[in-house]
Amino acid sequence: MTSSPSNPVSDPAAAPAAAAPLAHSKRLGRADWIAAAIQVMADSSVEQVRVEKLAIDLKASKGSFYWHFKDRNALLDAVLEEWQARSTLMVQERLMRDEPDVPTRIRRLMELPFHSGAAARAADLELAIMGWARRSAAARAAVGAVDAARTAYLVDQFVELGCAVADAQWRAHQAYALLRYVAQRTDLALADRQQMIAKLHARLTQDCAAGH
Repeated sequence: MTSSPSNPVSDPAAAPAAAAPLAHSKRLGRADWIAAAIQVMADSSVEQVRVEKLAIDLKASKGSFYWHFKDRNALLDAVLEEWQARSTLMVQERLMRDEPDVPTRIRRLMELPFHSGAAARAADLELAIMGWARRSAAARAAVGAVDAARTAYLVDQFVELGCAVADAQWRAHQAYALLRYVAQRTDLALADRQQMIAKLHARLTQDCAAGH
């Protein structure tokens, strides 16, 4: 493989060895770079999401990255978009498809951080994004949008359960506040956090039409 004039290979003997990662990188898509960035962010923080590190992790060239993204900020924007979709629309569509019972839908959303290993991993990513949101307007806007979408979904569920709109809004905010709390309190035993969810869920889904 010949090099471009702007990036000459100083040692011709090294060219074949350098070509293998490049050939691999051509098979990488935009989603691969986003997934790699999400993994690094969930493991540590947004500061550790660097193009050079991702290229090493993916055994790819930085040229592959710049084929899909203008710069690191464009990748971070894509990570936020992916997280928003996974955290709202995908979750809601799955609940609506798989769970006909409204109280169970509410409980499953409140238990979101505990559903599986994948859910726990998603919770790690969410904590990293929330930390990032303290310093980034874009991340802060994404967190706000996810919070609003989840709360609106909970309001709809409580209305379907028979609550008046104002009452449904109150219950939705209580449910979501606890979800946020237990997701962040990783120092507490899992059983204790699950018990908190179960108790509040029982209270919020009882006698909905009677108000709080």
